[in-house]
Amino acid sequence: MTAESRSRSVAGGGMPTGSDALFVFDAGGGAPPLLLRRAARVPGKWACLGLLAVLALSGVGCSSDAPGPDGDGNASGGGSAAGGGNAGELIEVPDPLSEDNPRYPLARVSVPAAGEAVTDGAFGTAQRRVVQTVGLRHEYSRHDPFNADGSLVLLLLVAEGQWRVYRTASVPYDQAGNLVRTLSLEEPRWDPVDPRVIWGLEGFRVVTVDVESGQSGLIKDFARDATIGPILAANPDLYRITMKDEGESSADKRYWAFLLQGSNDDYRVRYLFTWDRQEDRVIGLRALSADESSIDWVGMSPSGRWVLIGGDWNNGGDLAGLTMANRELTEFHRLDYATGHADVGVDSAGNEVVVMQNVRTDYIDMIPLDSSTQPILEPGGSYAGTGRVPLIRLFYDSSSPLGLNSGVHISCNVPGYCVVSTHLGAGMPEQNWLDRTIVLVRLDGERPRAWYLAKVHGTTEAYWEETHASMARDGSRLVWATNWGQDVGQERVWLMELEMPGGWMAALASVPGAGP
Repeated sequence: MTAESRSRSVAGGGMPTGSDALFVFDAGGGAPPLLLRRAARVPGKWACLGLLAVLALSGVGCSSDAPGPDGDGNASGGGSAAGGGNAGELIEVPDPLSEDNPRYPLARVSVPAAGEAVTDGAFGTAQRRVVQTVGLRHEYSRHDPFNADGSLVLLLLVAEGQWRVYRTASVPYDQAGNLVRTLSLEEPRWDPVDPRVIWGLEGFRVVTVDVESGQSGLIKDFARDATIGPILAANPDLYRITMKDEGESSADKRYWAFLLQGSNDDYRVRYLFTWDRQEDRVIGLRALSADESSIDWVGMSPSGRWVLIGGDWNNGGDLAGLTMANRELTEFHRLDYATGHADVGVDSAGNEVVVMQNVRTDYIDMIPLDSSTQPILEPGGSYAGTGRVPLIRLFYDSSSPLGLNSGVHISCNVPGYCVVSTHLGAGMPEQNWLDRTIVLVRLDGERPRAWYLAKVHGTTEAYWEETHASMARDGSRLVWATNWGQDVGQERVWLMELEMPGGWMAALASVPGAGP
């Protein structure tokens, strides 16, 4: 049966309409049904706002006792829960392109013990602390820390710079007996198919490690490559290949883009090249002059068709701003004025996109990887004719009581969706609807939509204290770092996790698409 045929109206015959419409989505496979409700954006107290996906599970449900925003759009709620997992609700953001949406201020809750969950009462979700070691967290929003079947997780012990692989069958993940292996790789990434294998870089080498057996394999040594080897011999200060931590290969690991970095000229990157693993061939090479080397990251699109170069706004030549290139590095196309926090993904129609903070317009944009896509180069410039789609407004207005005070990060690991997380500095007030909040965004070019997921209890004064929420590639869960507002600035963080409701992607796709 299709998802549409499993949906049935609760209020009456036919598909539901209007602000009080309700219908049941049967996810199939024995999963509990989800009640979906769309509520109007109205003033006053209400228990359920936007789209509610209510799991028929124990925990917080949609009721008149559930916390909701008051007449000014504020809300409160939250508390500790003995168990973990999702408490059962997803609430739709009425208008993610507006600066003013219902606000759910952080409820002050005591620091959870390892394995303990805390409910976001207003959202009906529960976040659980899944590690006990302080200073142990995932790497970054762009990278899925879980392996192909979710049985292992890759975490970083920040103080020591040590990668650790743990089993996930029991919580906390880092309890005695769960440690599988420590790794000394650079830029480690899980294999998309084999749950035992992780890929990484060592100097000029691409290697794999079977984390269960510890056996390593050499995929490529560029010091011995016919094209790259002579460059290394002529430039002995060059010391590594890198994607600058944020980039990735194509999804099938066939196509790669690398920078060659040296110690001369203040450790700047000196060459950009692409490699076809299947043919073991360098297919594109470009020497980078000093004024072309302000590059934040490089990587491939998921299909491997495009090279993505995260240039600074003032980078030289044809590498200024976020730039797209062919694999041969002979054609370059500017996609954006600069390179903000971003991730590469696939939209709801299957098109490759970059989702990125637009520093000229203060929106998060969905940017198609297409030669017809145009950058917005002027502050406040128009979207007309650019091909890009604004997804969320970032209302950075210091003179407004609704002004956003948070930084943002983006995770596009699930096709058709991304997660946007925020982090707030010490002493900064939570005043915009997006402050201290994690949201889910549907990458629909015709009508983007967003749902509240969780509140952020951490406060940021150092890099590793930033939230960096990352969703698993199968959409089952997301994780992020927090210090729970304790010892701010000392990077004494740990990992929180939110489990998503079963069948949530099919359920959200089945909801009628009325505008806000």
